[in-house]
Amino acid sequence: MGLLPRLSALTRTIRFKLLAGLLALLALSIGVSLYGIWTFERDRYREIAREEALRAAHTLEQALRHAMILNDWEMIRRTVDDVYRLVEPANVGIINNQGRVLASGDPTLLGHRFDFHRAAECVVCHARPQTPPERDVIFLETAAGPVLRNIIKLENSAECRSCHQEDGDNLGVFLYDATFAEVYAMLRTVLFRTILTGAVTFLLVAMLLSLLVGRYLNRPLRRLEEGFNHVGRGDFNHWVEVEAEGEIQDMATQFNVMSQAIKRSFAEIRHKNWETEQLYAFVRRLSQEAEWDRLRRVILELVQDTFQAGRVALLLRRELQEGELTEITWREADDRRCFHREYRLPPPAGELPAWLAQAWEHWRQSPAATPAYSPDRTIALVPLVTQHVNLGLLCLHRPPEQPFRSRESKLLAAVCEQIEVALANARLYRLAVTDSLTGLRNKRYCETALRKLVEAHRQDRHRPFSVLMLDLDHFKRVNDTHGHPVGDEVLSQLAELIRRQLRQDDVACRYGGEEFIVLVTDGPQTGHKIAARLCRAVDEHTFHCAGGLALHNTISIGVAGFPAHGKTVAEVIGAADQALYEAKRAGRNRCQLAGPPTGSAMTAPANNLYPS
Repeated sequence: MGLLPRLSALTRTIRFKLLAGLLALLALSIGVSLYGIWTFERDRYREIAREEALRAAHTLEQALRHAMILNDWEMIRRTVDDVYRLVEPANVGIINNQGRVLASGDPTLLGHRFDFHRAAECVVCHARPQTPPERDVIFLETAAGPVLRNIIKLENSAECRSCHQEDGDNLGVFLYDATFAEVYAMLRTVLFRTILTGAVTFLLVAMLLSLLVGRYLNRPLRRLEEGFNHVGRGDFNHWVEVEAEGEIQDMATQFNVMSQAIKRSFAEIRHKNWETEQLYAFVRRLSQEAEWDRLRRVILELVQDTFQAGRVALLLRRELQEGELTEITWREADDRRCFHREYRLPPPAGELPAWLAQAWEHWRQSPAATPAYSPDRTIALVPLVTQHVNLGLLCLHRPPEQPFRSRESKLLAAVCEQIEVALANARLYRLAVTDSLTGLRNKRYCETALRKLVEAHRQDRHRPFSVLMLDLDHFKRVNDTHGHPVGDEVLSQLAELIRRQLRQDDVACRYGGEEFIVLVTDGPQTGHKIAARLCRAVDEHTFHCAGGLALHNTISIGVAGFPAHGKTVAEVIGAADQALYEAKRAGRNRCQLAGPPTGSAMTAPANNLYPS
């Protein structure tokens, strides 16, 4: 930065403006004070010098009067010379009333005659003819310097009339010129010392003012400015401390209070933004999931990540024809897996984790509609209720050092409202895509799921899937022999068997009548193994129906893979259906893997599913 910008920046500071104003006022006051002192002392010294000169003149006049009475001019001249030599006045002289110099300390003036009305030295007092002089003391500027001329009239007294006539009252004048060079030198010394004293005083006071202004005004203001800079940069932890009292201290205190208030406001705004972002992410993520099973896992993941919960569980109620079913899904601390269980009655002790069993028991005993927290606020039990329908319970466990705060409780309540909406929508969606008899997905859902699997494979060629088409063997005999209600019970129990044998990501659908389709998110070999497991499970199962009726039924399954056995959904379904037909023709109670598009199918009977 150049000199001019620095000077410009300096002149804009409050310290410069304040000091400039104070110093200007100080200089003016000191100058006026010194001027008053100087003029007073000057006039006083001049008056003292004038009085001393006048006193000396009268003394000398009285000393010479005796010689003048004796008319001893030789004595008068010697006396004048002695006085001039000892006292060194500018001049001493006697002038008669005709203007002639009778005696003088300056020999060149002896006999000189002055015209009172024309001489420059005389017209100062003799301003107008025929009038007495106006002054008897005057200042004159001479070659020797300034002098004070004292003029003493020599009156024609009685002792003088022995020589002078009685008709005149003025015999002449006695002049005593006192030099003022020493007085003026002394006044100049006084003036110099006065100016020097004023300058030193001004500098000392200026330094003291600068020190005081810097310490008690500029330094606190600098710290306040630094505090404002920190606040402007977003640093609200900066604390301003000033070594001052009064208004500056009050300003610093109020600044600290203000910065802390702004800090709290910003923290509140950031927290609100975080809540809004989290809630938006929650809603966005929940809106992308309509599948009941997937939605449960998504809810657990979002809740655990958002609230830093060590353990989280979701308990959901579902009404079935046989009664109420409780679905429990949970995640443990440091375990990304989701665990899922379904119960119609409370499970035996030890089957569920203790913390989860306690939460379920608390919910069963007091199904409140408002959130409940443990005394240390590390456990939160939030009921999920929509339109007075109790959907379930959300349970969160946090470490002892991270209890739920008030703001987090409010966010949890808002999140649960969105969870309730998502669960309600998922229930409606499940009703739309679920077969009412078996609880499995219906044909409409199956077609949609197949299209999604094909689209996923197009995006990732390493994601094949398999289609298992299965059919109850001789199911028409069951309906014809025992009636359709028994047939419905058999279908319902078969659906439960299928559900138990599948993996979490596999989907079972009722395709129509006694035909079912299972979508396996893996290749045809894995699908064939799952099909074999299903055949064995059904073959080993006894269908207990109403009235104590016990039936034994088997199933046949056709397995086809995408894209191994078809490039489109229709081709894969056709291949699986053809494989099912081959299984039926081969004797039923077996699974059939579709062969190559031009080859034959591979058959495995239920009693020899894994030949060596």
